[in-house]
Amino acid sequence: MFHHIGETNFIFAVAVILCILIWIRKKDFRLIGFVIFSVGGGYGLYQLLKRLIERPRPDRADQFSTFSFPSGHAVHGLVYLFTIAYVLNRLYDFNKASLIVWIAVIILTLLIGISRITEARHFASDVIAGWSIGYSWFILCVWFYKRSNDFKRSEKNSGT
Repeated sequence: MFHHIGETNFIFAVAVILCILIWIRKKDFRLIGFVIFSVGGGYGLYQLLKRLIERPRPDRADQFSTFSFPSGHAVHGLVYLFTIAYVLNRLYDFNKASLIVWIAVIILTLLIGISRITEARHFASDVIAGWSIGYSWFILCVWFYKRSNDFKRSEKNSGT
């Protein structure tokens, strides 16, 4: 099950639904851009790294023909789940539930990565690197999003 919630088609479908929710709830186009940039950019990043590094997958009879490093499920799974939690915290004011959302997202992220190791689709180092890359990308996207909001506020205050 955890393998499937880390699949690219599922992730992009969830990202589209999230963008629609943002549009209906707040019409915040910067937040929609954040979702597109974080999820889409995370996908592009791990695809680029797979092609640059070209590490073979673990030996297994019915193994995939794509490369192993980094684990796309780990990168993309972390990015989209963290993006969901971040966006939900921006859309809704649920202070105590926020911690529960973040704990659930972290547990799901861990289970997606562990499923890749237990299925022998990736080495543990592929998954750990994937989580690290995904988290770094997510933090970079949050930084850009916050910076764009700060820029918007400073323009509004200066009357430009």
